[in-house]
Amino acid sequence: MIVMLPGRGDRAESFRTAGFLDTAADHAFDVIAVDAHLGYYKERNLIPRLHNDVILSAKKDGYEKIWLLGISMGGFGSLLYAEQHPGLVDGIILLAPYLGDPGLASEIVASGGLASWSGEESQFMEHEVAIWQWLKNSRNESDHVPILLGYGLSDRFAGNYGPLQDEIEGLTIYTEDGGHKWTTWSNLWTRILSDISQREK
Repeated sequence: MIVMLPGRGDRAESFRTAGFLDTAADHAFDVIAVDAHLGYYKERNLIPRLHNDVILSAKKDGYEKIWLLGISMGGFGSLLYAEQHPGLVDGIILLAPYLGDPGLASEIVASGGLASWSGEESQFMEHEVAIWQWLKNSRNESDHVPILLGYGLSDRFAGNYGPLQDEIEGLTIYTEDGGHKWTTWSNLWTRILSDISQREK
């Protein structure tokens, strides 16, 4: 099963409109598109609701492998979930993910990269620092969760991905021409889903 989290300003139905659900069905994947709008993030209840209402429910229904797919803000939510509930998802797909304040990525680069950055003295928001620490630390684990990162080359967040690309073992990167929009993400989704289908056979 693939659990989908939308970006800011989008809703669960956006995945259907963009053809994501049909493409998943063509590859025989079950999908849940979660209506995780901005309010859940502001109230800080996204993670417990996602955990109790979606992930644990899917496991009770017999799903043995669960992947998260997050677009933009949904990518941030996917990483927050993986950081707070290690071992419960089998892979993460990030499409143009928001990864916190751009200054945080600059801080990581200025410190010499993820390998030398600890985040312990960072002045950025705790939950933003936490996902970068998880990205750093989880790469040292033998059973690290696969992360598939896709983005448009003209995406406004593309500059934040530098600390990821060369320092995270097992990270798979997909790029397309285009910006922060559904047409770019749809093309990426088609490519990524084809690769996941081969991986899971």
